[in-house]
Amino acid sequence: MAWEEVVLSVGGARLQHTRCELRESAEEVSREASFDLAYVGAGPPCAEDEAATVTVSGELWLTGYTRDILGALDGDRRSYSVTVVSKSVDATEASVEHPTGLVKDADLKTVAETFDTLGIGIESTAQTAKKKLHKLRVGETLFDTIETDARSQGVLVHDTPEGRIKLSKGPDGTIGGALTEGVNIERATSKISGRGTFSKVELRGQASEGTTKTALRPVGEAPAGSKRERPLIRVHEGEATSERLKERAAWEAKRAAGSAKACQVSVPGWRSGGQLFKANYLIAVAIPSFGIEQQMVIAAVSFEQDAEGTGTVAKLELKDPRALGGDNPRGRSAGSWSVPAVPSPIFRAD
Repeated sequence: MAWEEVVLSVGGARLQHTRCELRESAEEVSREASFDLAYVGAGPPCAEDEAATVTVSGELWLTGYTRDILGALDGDRRSYSVTVVSKSVDATEASVEHPTGLVKDADLKTVAETFDTLGIGIESTAQTAKKKLHKLRVGETLFDTIETDARSQGVLVHDTPEGRIKLSKGPDGTIGGALTEGVNIERATSKISGRGTFSKVELRGQASEGTTKTALRPVGEAPAGSKRERPLIRVHEGEATSERLKERAAWEAKRAAGSAKACQVSVPGWRSGGQLFKANYLIAVAIPSFGIEQQMVIAAVSFEQDAEGTGTVAKLELKDPRALGGDNPRGRSAGSWSVPAVPSPIFRAD
C-alpha cells in the first residue's frame, strides 16, 4: 500500500492536512474532496470560494474552489476542515445568462458550449444528433438545459480533473491490473436484484413534422431481460426520430440490466497497474465468493488517506458496464450475474 502525496493548494498556498477523502462519480457533474487540516494559525485557514487545486502524487485530480470551512472548538482543542469542489459545480447551481437563449442546428456539445457562459469548459467523446432548435428556459443552469437531451441520447455528464464538463457515451477507458479476491480486495459487498428490471423498454414520442403513423405514433423498443412480463413505457423528450427512439430504448434497457448487478469493494492503495482508479473506467474483477469474473465499470470511487487511522484506502462502486452505456463484458461470471446481451432495438409505428 503506497502512501500518496496529496496536495491541497488554496490561492496558490499549500494547506497541510492530516486526513483527506476524495470522491468522484461517473453519474455526478462535480467531484469533491474534504480535508482535516493541521492548522494552528489565527482565524480560519482560508475563505470560501477561493481557487483551489488537489493533486495526487503530482497528478492533477481536482480544479475548483473552496466550499465549506468548518471550525470546531472543544475546550482548548481547535480543529478545522475544508471541502473543495470542482469548478463544474457552477453548471448545476448558477443560471445561464445568454443574450438570445437560442441555438440552431447544434449537437449536444455545441449546445453546451453555447450556454457555457461561465467558461467552465466542455469536453466530449460522444457523437450526438443535431437539434434544429434548442431554447434556454429562464433560470436554467447549464446542466438543466443539456440534461434532457443527454438522457435521451444516452450521454453521461460528469467532470474532468481540470474542472470541465465531460460528455461520454460508455466507459472512457480501462484501468490496468485487476481487483482480485484474496489479493488486493479487503472487503466487498454485492447486490443482485430484480428491482428496476423489465422485459422490454418502449420509447414513444412524436415528430414535429408529418402526419403519417411513423410521425404521430413512433415507438422504439428494446428487450431488457426480465424473467417475467414487465414492460416499461417512457415518453421521449424532444424530436422523436427512428434512430433517436431506438437509441434511447437501447440505452434504457442496458442501464436497467446493468444496474441490477453491482458490488462495492475496498482495496489498499489508490492505484492498479500504476494508474489511479477513475470513475467511468473499466477494470477486471475476480471475486469467486460472489461468482464474479468479468470486467466492470467504476461508477464511483472514494479515496481515503489518514496518517493515524485507515491508511490509504480506495472504495469502489462497481457496476456491469451496461449500467453506464458500455458493452456486454462477456466474462465467466456465475449465471446469476448474467444479463442480456446488448439489445437490438426496433422501430415501429402503432
